[in-house]
Amino acid sequence: MASASPRPLRIMAAFHTLFYSPLHVAHRLGTFAEAALDARIIFPPQASETPDRLLAGEADVAVGGPMRTYVAADESSPRRLLNIAEVNSRDGFFLLARRPAERFRFQDLLGRRVILFAEAPTPWMCLQDVLRRQGVDAQRIIFVHGLRVPQAVAAFRAGEADYLQTAQPAAEELIEEGSAHLAVAMGEVVGPIPYTSFVVTPECRQAQPALCQEAVRALAAAQRWMASHDPAAIADLIAPDFPAIPPPLVRKIVARYQAMGMWPAQPLLAREPFERLGRILVAGGLIRRAVPYETLVDNTFAEAAVRAVGG
Repeated sequence: MASASPRPLRIMAAFHTLFYSPLHVAHRLGTFAEAALDARIIFPPQASETPDRLLAGEADVAVGGPMRTYVAADESSPRRLLNIAEVNSRDGFFLLARRPAERFRFQDLLGRRVILFAEAPTPWMCLQDVLRRQGVDAQRIIFVHGLRVPQAVAAFRAGEADYLQTAQPAAEELIEEGSAHLAVAMGEVVGPIPYTSFVVTPECRQAQPALCQEAVRALAAAQRWMASHDPAAIADLIAPDFPAIPPPLVRKIVARYQAMGMWPAQPLLAREPFERLGRILVAGGLIRRAVPYETLVDNTFAEAAVRAVGG
């Protein structure tokens, strides 16, 4: 008897980034295909459009920040979104310095110009949280907002700031060329929080539970594979998805991320880190209140996926 045709799965990823390596491992390793899914990864023109496009039915699953599910729930006319699987467990951004910073302290930012990442609010929220915990007065730091990555990198290279908050591959490229020095990997100081997840609408969760289940199972299988392989194997597998980044640089970025504990070994969204993210967003002024964990998280599919692929 002929096997059933693969079911289409439209995945909208907020960014095309090595930070989302579990998504690309699932693609290249074939775990989506093993789950009888014909997965297509699509990217919105801007990351901020991801929730609206998901709600408009342009994708079945979004890969992006749980931050956006908190924001949607906090709006005057809330549009509920559900997190069903964890993709990233740490902040993936880096604070770079123009001068060597082997003994960097956050107090070193006082009176200095810092260019912030402008294309999503979570990096800024997390930096503020660290400054509060370190007892550093953010009012005494000159923050530069609103520069997209190419403009931010150009301004930093031109000497228009002392520090730059950025992601990969820009961070590694600047360090390699000698234009910057690593001050701190933010994931190491922010601590565990659900930085990226699989997000669906409640309507998709209700109408297409099998699709949600198989998508999460494919992710869980990829995460399990990643947990047992070294960075070089991961990098070499997914490098074809990033033709603009030289393979040696892909290896270096993946190795740095893996050493930081960036990717969970399973897709469950734990309560305490999720609620901590909510508190960070409230303290940073992004949302007025953090709705309950149960409102935004459904671990049903993740729990079943862990059982299916082995915990």
